[in-house]
Amino acid sequence: MFKNIINFIKEVFKNEDFIPLHEPTFVGNEKKYLNECIDSTFVSSIGRFVEDFEKKIADYTGAKFCVATCNGTSALHLSLLLADVQQNDEVITQPLSFVDLSIVALIF
Repeated sequence: MFKNIINFIKEVFKNEDFIPLHEPTFVGNEKKYLNECIDSTFVSSIGRFVEDFEKKIADYTGAKFCVATCNGTSALHLSLLLADVQQNDEVITQPLSFVDLSIVALIF
């Protein structure tokens, strides 16, 4: 059943071996910013870079606020809490959330 999907993915990626789930791309100042982050000791979920990122996403989306989360699962959890989803409510979402969705833009 999944063989056709797997073959399609291998054909698109031109790879018969390992296909990474998420392959980072470094094309600019990433190393410089990472070193600044390490030097500041803010390498977790706070600091200038997180605040700058949240502001830029809020500006880009037109949201009043934006909250960066550590992964897509926590972003979905926060979204469900903000939407006042209750026990036994039906929620349909995609199963692969830890990489794809790591930002919650709050529009008020």
